[in-house]
Parts: sequence; C-alpha cells; structure tokens
Amino acid sequence: MICLPVVENNITDAIKRAEEYLKIADLVEFRIDFMENVNEEDIKKLAKYPCIITVRPDWEGGYWKEDNEKRLKLIKKAIECNAKYVDIELREQKNKEIVNFRDEINSKTKIIVSYHDFDKTPSKDRLINIVEESLSIGDIAKFATMVNNKEEILNILEVINRYSGRVIGIGMGEKGKITRILGVYFGSILTFASYKGKSSAPGQIDVFTLKKIWELMDLK
Repeated sequence: MICLPVVENNITDAIKRAEEYLKIADLVEFRIDFMENVNEEDIKKLAKYPCIITVRPDWEGGYWKEDNEKRLKLIKKAIECNAKYVDIELREQKNKEIVNFRDEINSKTKIIVSYHDFDKTPSKDRLINIVEESLSIGDIAKFATMVNNKEEILNILEVINRYSGRVIGIGMGEKGKITRILGVYFGSILTFASYKGKSSAPGQIDVFTLKKIWELMDLK
C-alpha cells in the first residue's frame, strides 16, 4: 500500500487533501499535530476516510506541544470511531492503555506502535528488539530510522523481511530512499510517499515517481 501524509494546518483543507490523495493512494495519514484547534468532532469526520490517525508529540519528532492527555483523548476518539489505524509511540507510557481501551470497546481499529530515530539506524539486533516490543503491545510495529550507510539499509530490509506483514519499516533521508521503494516488496505493510513536495519525513518519494519505479521493476 501507498500512504500519503496529510500535513495541512486545518481540518477543512485536510479533508479536501485526503479526498484528492485517495484517488491516487490507498491510504492517508492525518497528522493531527500539524493542525490547529482539532477537537473530537473533527476526529470523527477524519476517521470516516481510509486513514492512519497520528498525533505525533514533539518528543518523538512531531509538532504536538499541548497536554498529553488531550492527545491521548483524540486518539481514543479515533478508536471509538473505528478509524482504520491509529499510531501510538513505543515511548508513550500509556500505549498499553490505548490498546486495552480499543479491546474493551471492541473497536476495529488496528494499532500501530511506532519508533523513530532521526540520527541513525540501530543495529539489526536492536531493531528486532524494537519490533518485538512493539508487537507485544499493538498490532503492527513501525520503525522509521535515519540511514547513513549501506549496512543500515540491509538491516532495515532484513528486519522487514523477518516480520513480513506485521511491520512498517522505513529508512529516512536521501540514503534511505531505496527502503521506501523495496520495503513493500520485502513485507512492509505500506510505504509513505509525497505529493507535489508535501511530505512528513525526509526522503519520501513522489507518489507518481514511486509508482513508475515499481512498474519498471515489476514490483506492483
């Protein structure tokens, strides 16, 4: 699957952008932390679309600087509304509470437990530990790490292959672009792409370029 991040600063534009994106992508990620004055009614509107609801805090590379309980409340609302996916950080101390809440209300939402390193890619063993810990909490493990050399690319692809169908693996930065192309082939559930320069992380490839590469490499 291809997921396009929606990074608008208001709900009206976010919905317009999502409807545009879903004509060319399988899924959108609503980055709530980019938006202003989001409330539970807004989340209810967004959850109707095939999406990931993400409220990324500043301590994990996002832009959410408000109260953390408010952040978790918005995520819970997305779960109540049966959003396709929500993303909660591995470092969030209340991530298990979010999963338990989902189970208690019998929501259909799948929970992505995510890990980010904007400086480097950890060793393969460390990545495996991260994925194992994430899968012990939620449904899907996601790791997005900065790529500095070829060995880190191999580590990412090997770990994706090991957990095929249960992981989203991403190498960030210019050197990590190849992981965004090959990740899905090795078993990553999805890859994030950009649209007309709009992206949420370094190294995201233009969606049309990505599709063309897949076509040329017969990786569809």
